[in-house]
Amino acid sequence: MADSQIRVNIFGSEYTLISDNNENYVKEIAQYIDQKMREIDRNQSIKSTAKVAILAALNIADELFQERLYRQKLLDQLEEEAKRLNRELAEVIDE
Repeated sequence: MADSQIRVNIFGSEYTLISDNNENYVKEIAQYIDQKMREIDRNQSIKSTAKVAILAALNIADELFQERLYRQKLLDQLEEEAKRLNRELAEVIDE
């Protein structure tokens, strides 16, 4: 897929992004960032756009890390269940 230019608006500023991803996907990400920044702007009295962006980045990074922990927990549970099933199958086969 060829790179394309995609225009997005984040927190009142226009950006032209170059991406090989689907345009709707890129716009959805930009909209999510915009939403997070506006949420912080509503709940905090911060005048600096850079500080709002940093807080939004910290919140998004926290979400990412929480999702990674959850994913790893699920993978560990699946691995344990697979081991248990393999043991049970081995017992049945050995009988």
